[in-house]
Amino acid sequence: MTEEAALDPQPADRPKPKRAVRLRVCDWCSTPFVPENKRGPAPKYCKQGCRQRAHEARKRRDEIDAINDRHEQQLNRIFGALGKNTASKARKAADEAEAEQAGPGPVIEGQEELTW
Repeated sequence: MTEEAALDPQPADRPKPKRAVRLRVCDWCSTPFVPENKRGPAPKYCKQGCRQRAHEARKRRDEIDAINDRHEQQLNRIFGALGKNTASKARKAADEAEAEQAGPGPVIEGQEELTW
């Protein structure tokens, strides 16, 4: 072996290029983080607590959607039994009650001046 060959590093001797660190943002708390594990799918959450809170929020949302669907089915069944004319009046009253329950919008100073 010559001296030149000894100085030229072999492919196994060469240092491997470092992978670029990919900064991610947590889907729950929006905190930037660097994933710990390099294998598998990229994590969506910075820690287990954020993952758990997101799961709980999804579960609550699904439960609320199920309740709303049941209420809608019950209303449709009731309105269907009332007849077309009475059902439209009852639906209108239900929509007005829902809007009234939401309350008035925010009061803006000088709002009276803006209305025509």
